[in-house]
Amino acid sequence: MSEASRSDIRISVITVVRNGVEFIEQTICSVLEQTYSNLEYIVIDGFSSDGTVDVIKSHESRIAHWVSEKDNGIADAFNKGLALATGDYILFLNADDALATPHVLEKIATEIAGQNYPVLLYGDYDIIERDSGDLICHGRVVFSPKRLTHGQVLPHPCLFTGRSYFEKYGKFDTSFRIAMDYEWLLRGILKERVAHVPILTTNIRNGGVSTLDQSRTVEEIILALKKNGYFSRGFSEYKTRGYFFARMLSRKMLDKTGLYDAFWSARNKLGSFLNKRHRHG
Repeated sequence: MSEASRSDIRISVITVVRNGVEFIEQTICSVLEQTYSNLEYIVIDGFSSDGTVDVIKSHESRIAHWVSEKDNGIADAFNKGLALATGDYILFLNADDALATPHVLEKIATEIAGQNYPVLLYGDYDIIERDSGDLICHGRVVFSPKRLTHGQVLPHPCLFTGRSYFEKYGKFDTSFRIAMDYEWLLRGILKERVAHVPILTTNIRNGGVSTLDQSRTVEEIILALKKNGYFSRGFSEYKTRGYFFARMLSRKMLDKTGLYDAFWSARNKLGSFLNKRHRHG
């Protein structure tokens, strides 16, 4: 694979934000500091009133497009960004997340070309504690059709989507307030080539909208499965609801006893130990 073929890939990064002044500069800088040059950065602001717009304006000379206006939720803001994007591949980067290193897009473009341009390509992520910035754990999704029906979603801050996916399956459904990316993936992910690369792509802060309202998230997952005909393929809605109820109950019990945080701490320490052994082995 030649350098020219890699650099021909145009990547659009879209950040949507509303009143995100606490972290938005870190997010913007993580994109603008990328060593990959064939990059288009788009910021969609939902008419913020907390100083977010001032931060965006301070970087506007290096942002391809930005707007600040009222919208109809996250899906609507995603669609606004998508309408402006000209990239061959598109990444939606949350306003409280950040690309992990300045070389992420360079590595991703190399992988896209090297793997013959998969429609969906995703990397790994670190979950960061929102207030302290400390590492909670390293995340790596192992995609499977079974996990998909249990609500698994390829995390969009690590997912590079080829333009052809949007052309085939459309934009985001604005009736979904939380699980819009899950519903959008259900439409075509089992029909397209999905590639995973073991590259740390994104630092994701905990406490996102899907974790704050788990009941609504589950309802939207069920609705997305219904909309896309998954329950007519032999999956039971009641069995799926039972799965989510058991998972939420287990999480609440672990939270109350402090075991949930202890589990992730132990998991992270083990992962760090194994990584060090791998590097020095």
